Amino acid sequence: MFKKYNWQQPIFKNDVITVIIFGLTAAILGGILSGLIDALMLSIGVGVTFSLLICALLVGFAVKKAYSSYHILYPTLSLLFYLIALFFSFVGKSVGVLGISQIGTVFRAPITYYYFIVGPIIGLTNVFKVTFDFLNLLFAILNIVFYVLGFYGVYRIAKGNN
Repeated sequence: MFKKYNWQQPIFKNDVITVIIFGLTAAILGGILSGLIDALMLSIGVGVTFSLLICALLVGFAVKKAYSSYHILYPTLSLLFYLIALFFSFVGKSVGVLGISQIGTVFRAPITYYYFIVGPIIGLTNVFKVTFDFLNLLFAILNIVFYVLGFYGVYRIAKGNN
């Protein structure tokens, strides 16, 4: 996967610029879209963040369509774009849940809002705090599964048949 030979292939400047532009655009827009979908699902009562898979599809296909000749850098960049999309997913979820007037708090103190990385682990520890709740345990495990599938999927889609 990350062999030295793969990194020694030539990189074309136009492909890198296009991958960065397409990847960042898909990460920002796809992240906000998946966050708004999660806020809608949370208002219905479902706590699973399956819309991150939609975000992974958007980022993966955007990076795949952006380059003409394959290089191992492009799927690696897609993982970075997926992390950016996870942050914007949290921003979109905050906008959907808190409302438009509260969006300034997300950007004033972004360190406190890095729930998107440790959220599934915190969800697992919250299950066992007071009482054992099987449904919350199931949702926490599904969240972790969707995060892992998202990272795997975005890499495999961006890699393509290479």
